[in-house]
Formats: sequence, structure tokens, C-alpha cells
Amino acid sequence: MKGNALPTPPGGKRFAVPEAVRRRPHLLLGAAGVLAALAVRYPLLPFVSSDMRTYLTPWWAFLVENGYFAALQHDFSNYSVPYLYLLAAAAFLTGGAHSLAAIKIISIVFDFVLAFFVGKCVSIRYPESKTIPVAAALATLFAPTVVANGALWGQADAIYTAFLAGCLYFLLAGRQAWAFAAFGLAFSFKLQALFLAPAFLWLLAKKAVHWRCFLLSPLVWLVTLLPAWFLGRPLGDLRDGLLTIYPRQIVEFRPRLALGAPNLYQWAPRDWHDWYPLFAVLAAALLAAIAVAVRRSRARITPELTVLLATFSVLLAPYILPKMHDRYFFPADVFAIVLAFYRPCAWYVPVVVGSASSIAYLRYLHAEVVPLTWGAVLLGVLVAVLARRLFADLQAAPQGPRPNGDVPGPRNETMRTAGRNARARNR
Repeated sequence: MKGNALPTPPGGKRFAVPEAVRRRPHLLLGAAGVLAALAVRYPLLPFVSSDMRTYLTPWWAFLVENGYFAALQHDFSNYSVPYLYLLAAAAFLTGGAHSLAAIKIISIVFDFVLAFFVGKCVSIRYPESKTIPVAAALATLFAPTVVANGALWGQADAIYTAFLAGCLYFLLAGRQAWAFAAFGLAFSFKLQALFLAPAFLWLLAKKAVHWRCFLLSPLVWLVTLLPAWFLGRPLGDLRDGLLTIYPRQIVEFRPRLALGAPNLYQWAPRDWHDWYPLFAVLAAALLAAIAVAVRRSRARITPELTVLLATFSVLLAPYILPKMHDRYFFPADVFAIVLAFYRPCAWYVPVVVGSASSIAYLRYLHAEVVPLTWGAVLLGVLVAVLARRLFADLQAAPQGPRPNGDVPGPRNETMRTAGRNARARNR
């Protein structure tokens, strides 16, 4: 046997690794990861959560009994209509059968869309590597809350978070119009997409995004409402109008400041509920104060700082806002993975966020291991650590003349070059 050649088995030919795989190991890694991710999710499909039993299954039955898409003229669900479009399409394609699997498959498909955009975000950081972005995508697919959210629980948080991840990628690539269009899609699926809005405010304070691009998000949201409107559902009616879905979601929640989320309000007495508008105003004031601090710094908005701002935004917002649910840290679970790949020294961020979210998930699934307040403490410490890191970066960032006049961030040469490198690598 010469060199490292494999021995030829008796009566057979030596196994030859395909050339495409040998030259592109990331393809083998990605394919194996996708198969493993599907294998992990498959045994979870039969589980029926209380949300599936109380909400999603009756919605499916209503769609089937009332003509699938024709049913969208009625107000039978408190979810936004883009998700109901997907539900109606799944019911139509399956003939109304297999509701449990079909509902979960919608979310599982977006698990992979989410992982794709996470990989794209990381490709901006590592333009010369194809394996590292694949690793980031697989880390997302196997994150405990990502697996549990759709395949086990039957929730749809992967859908709007996938568009938020797409929004972040387009920001990093310097394609602002696409970024705000993606944000509009995220918002059209779920109100909690607004957790990323503070990051836009902070970037706007540095003139890193153009204010005209903000107009795209509400335009995209309104376009997503048109099919249901054409089918007969009213727009502005306070009782069942398309434009009032999100306001009605807010007021229908139980009179509690914390609805299963491991956030600041775990320690608030129940009789403080009537003060929740004040707490919301105070939270908004804090986010605005951070925008002022960002504006006064002389930091350039680099891709790395953009990822830190976005991660801090989707973590801080649900931590300081009242009436948050157990799943509302889902975008933070995902963005923390992106941050860890941008800053390997921040490996603990997805560990802490994922652990706190898992505590909330287990509590909902009646498998409470540790008190929810422990998760709130973990996230509180992490918020403080990231805040300190953020303001240190704002002070220590490169100063002096900017490469493109007074317009930093995704429009400057640094961000444009990073986007070009990533696109060239993927061609």
C-alpha cells in the first residue's frame, strides 16, 4: 500500500469520494446537517400542545369547513393574515387532512429559511470561508428553542424571525431597501418584529440608514393585507378589521405584567398591571436614550457593531417591556448565534439566552426544572454585560474621517466591501 491510499476490499472497488464533495466539504456538512435536523424534528411531530389544541387545530377546521381561502373573509383567528394564508394553503394542498403535521411543517420549513439567513449573515464576516457559514446555519437548526418552537410546540416564531434575519443580512450587505422590505414582511407575520426596531432607531441616529427606506416596511405590510381585503374582510373595523389585529392582540392578554417571559416583571406584583402603559413609556424612553448615546459617539457603524446593536435590541426590548410571553426571546436566541460567530469571545451569549428561553419553554410544557426568576436573572446579567460592551465599543471604535463623507454604516465603503465580498464568494 503506497502513501495514504485506501486498500481495495476483496472482490470490490475502492470507495472513491466524489470530486465535488472532496473539493467542497461544506456541501457534505450541510447535507448531513439537514438530514440530522429533520431526523431530530420527526419524532416531535405527534406531540399536541395546548396551543395546538385550543387555537391552531380549530383554525384549521374553520378553514376546511368554510372553503379554505374563502374563510379568510371572516375573523376567526387572532393571528395576522399572512400566517393564515400559509395555513389555508397547507389545508388546501392536503385536502384538510393531517392538520397536526401540516401546521408544524410550515414552521419547520421556516426553520431552514432562518438557518439560511443566519449563514448569509455570517458569510459577511468570513467571506473566504464556506464552512463557517454552514456551521452557523447548523447551530441555528439545532438550537433547543428553534427545534422546540415549531416541531414540538407548533408555534410560528421562526417565520417572522427568518425575515428579521434576512433584514439583518441585507443591512450588513448594504442593501437597505431589501432590509426594510424584509422587516415589513416580518412585521406582517407578527407584532414582535418590532423588537428589532430600536436597532433601526440607533442606526438612524448615526445616519447609517436612510429615513426614506422606513416607508417600505408599512407599505409591504399593507400589501400583505390586500388578499384578505379583496376576499371581503374589512380594513379598519375595530371589531374584526385587518388594521386592528395587533391592537386587539395587546388588549386581549390576561391582566399580568409578565406572561411567562423571563424578564424584569417577574418580580412585579400583580396589582401593578394597571400601570403597564407607564412601564411601556419608560421602556421606550430608555431605548430613545440609547439612541442619543449612539448619536453622540464618534463610532463608525461596522458590520460587527451592527450585529451587536441588533442583538442587543432584540434582547433588551422584551426584557424591559411589559406583557411579554414565553416565546418572545426567540429572535434573541437566533441573533445571539450570529453575534457569537462575529465575536467568538461572546460564545456565552447564545448559551445564556438559550438557557433562559428554555426555562420558559419547559415551564409552559409543564416540566419546570428551575424557577422562571432564574431565567430573568440570567438575562438581566446578560443585558448589563452587553450594554457595557456596547458602550465600550462606541467609545473605542475608530475615529477620524469616515471613508464616505458623513454617511457611515451600511452605506459606507466598509459595509459595501463586505457585501461585495460575500456575494462574489457565493457566485
